Amino acid sequence: MKRHPMEPGKLVAGLVVLGVATVYGLDAAGEWDVRSLAPLMVLVGGLCVAGAVSALTYVARGKRARGTEGSAP
Repeated sequence: MKRHPMEPGKLVAGLVVLGVATVYGLDAAGEWDVRSLAPLMVLVGGLCVAGAVSALTYVARGKRARGTEGSAP
């Protein structure tokens, strides 16, 4: 299997969606009483955080690539 670069933004997005799905599942099972808009607000906020993490990762990888190209003799 070929190695692929780590993508932290996708990891954060996946964890947020998994968490919201768990909350909705617990609410449907009657184990937890959640207001209907609370998980949606968490989902939107979490996806915004995932986007910010992806942007920071892109910037960091760009700086690292530029730094290694310039230092080669």
